[in-house]
Amino acid sequence: MNIRKHAPSSLLSLFLCFGVLLCASRTLAVIDTASPVINSISVVGTNLDFVATLPAGVASGMLEMRPTLEGTWQSAATLNIPPSGGMVEFLIPMPAWPSAFFRLNIMMQATTNTSAASRISEELQFVAVPPLGPDSANTNEAVFHFKGMVDGSDRIIIRRQGALWEHRNWAWPRGAVTVNGAQWNPSEINYMTTTGAVPFLPEKYDLLSPRLELITNRDVVTLERTNDALIIYLDDTPPGAALNEFKIHFPLVSSQPKPEQASPEATLKIAAVIDGSDLLKITATEATWKHRAWGKPRWVTLNDVSWNLWQTNVLSNTGTNRFLPEGVDFSTAKIVKRQGRDLATMWSDDGALWINFADNPNGADAYELDISFGH
Repeated sequence: MNIRKHAPSSLLSLFLCFGVLLCASRTLAVIDTASPVINSISVVGTNLDFVATLPAGVASGMLEMRPTLEGTWQSAATLNIPPSGGMVEFLIPMPAWPSAFFRLNIMMQATTNTSAASRISEELQFVAVPPLGPDSANTNEAVFHFKGMVDGSDRIIIRRQGALWEHRNWAWPRGAVTVNGAQWNPSEINYMTTTGAVPFLPEKYDLLSPRLELITNRDVVTLERTNDALIIYLDDTPPGAALNEFKIHFPLVSSQPKPEQASPEATLKIAAVIDGSDLLKITATEATWKHRAWGKPRWVTLNDVSWNLWQTNVLSNTGTNRFLPEGVDFSTAKIVKRQGRDLATMWSDDGALWINFADNPNGADAYELDISFGH
């Protein structure tokens, strides 16, 4: 077993946000839980939309706010919570401040066996910044410029409305990270968006056709597309923390639709035991494996074709080793299944697939990634 990280210090966690008046609320489902939890936040027009899970038996509750980590908590909104608890959705106005910290504070009803007691959710920071836009180098693209120390596994989910930071393994980033020069303080989950009605990434920029520019990193920085978001994965498997700096360039939306190409339907199943970080590049003619850190992968297969990386890091897509049919259009690649305790992701372009694995926890784990083509 490789012991490669130090245990994290005390963890911050959950959610956020902002407002003065509660605009609306509705119960979605009944889920009994011990403490209040803010599950998600999204931007709806000029409001912030929260989903929170609350225990049964709440007498009263409020959303609390403070402008800084050292500030005094103040009431931001009073919540109308049903006695049965469960998942509750509520809206509050968008913040006027550029940054604030939020938490839920509820008072439980007294019973014959217990007295009334307060329960508090964990806090998170909300940051408001100007919309992404061009930098001086190129006025035809928007830029997301990240700089910060990374120690473990993190991901950033960028949507039109904002960017969500989620911490996965080991210590959260040391010190503040910055995005386009704006400070984004680390904690378990953070949300960055814009004030006003202008989206974080304006519609004229293409969310799903970005270009990654690596400036400084020692392990994994990679991207993944979804239907409505771009995911940035940051995985630093060596001991300690390291500086990561990169830019995501979002081009203008093209007025010319991409021509469709005929592609045979196919599935590629990649399986391996991963202990560290690895990069796999697949083209029509071959697969090339680049091992980065810790133990070399074992039990590697591509569509049941066994691959001994101790003998060679290149596998030709021919003869008994053929793992993909001819004519596959890599731009149609989609992840249909993934397994593993940390990172297994894929990025495609017209001529290749780039698959990243990273296993930050101690030891190794079995990973599997199923990719479909031509659907």
